[in-house]
Amino acid sequence: MHNKYIYLLSLIVVLAFGTSCDPDNKKDYSEEDIKTIKALPETHISFITEFYPNVVKANNQILEKRKHLIKYRDDFPNAIKRNKKLNRLNKIADKYRLTDSLFNKGLTKSEYLSRMDKLLFRVDVIPEKLVMAQAIIESGWGSSEYAKSINNYFGIHCNTPGCGKPPSAVDDPKFWVKSFPGIEDCIEEYLWLLNTGFAYKDLRETRLKLQKENNFPNAMEMAKGLKRYSEKGNEYVTLVQSIIKNYLPNDLNAFVDYHQNATP
Repeated sequence: MHNKYIYLLSLIVVLAFGTSCDPDNKKDYSEEDIKTIKALPETHISFITEFYPNVVKANNQILEKRKHLIKYRDDFPNAIKRNKKLNRLNKIADKYRLTDSLFNKGLTKSEYLSRMDKLLFRVDVIPEKLVMAQAIIESGWGSSEYAKSINNYFGIHCNTPGCGKPPSAVDDPKFWVKSFPGIEDCIEEYLWLLNTGFAYKDLRETRLKLQKENNFPNAMEMAKGLKRYSEKGNEYVTLVQSIIKNYLPNDLNAFVDYHQNATP
């Protein structure tokens, strides 16, 4: 009877905490890493665990591109003497709203480095906590009509009829809520907007400053560069910072991994 009681108690612990009998799969998480100040219902936990990996993937794609650019930066003058590399640099520069002729074979080394730094200023990652906080706000934890029907999680607008859905309760819209084929496409455009938009230059300046101070990523600081993302201005910044502080864990990777492993 006593042994049976111990067995049942052990089984309850395994089911409750999602632990594994396989030592290779067992992962230890600090409570400080995965807890949130405000308690999260299951729907909110599910949104984070399902949406966050897409954010990581999008940032990693930017990071890979940035790594190649850094190699090119150190490869003067070969990077502009070879047509293939030169064309690739100008293609990236054009994508990031600079110009498709930013680089040419006649640049001096100082001119080349200056232009590479201008490009690297834009081709960079955005802190994942900042991305998650905005997705939570703009999509209502993934529950909004636009998130569900057209994969728009960030309130991104477009100006061409047919490019998306009209804003709610607007008879003669001047803009539309943009439609995306998938979540990944929406995240990619959102990151591109923060990296290229004039309205978010302060955000990028803050990112560069934090990198020089070895204090990157710092989502709370970079959130200050979102004043022009919403007409609410500073109130919007405060809201983003509140989401980061109260509803996101210290370690998003540990949080997601923990809850995925805890799922029966």
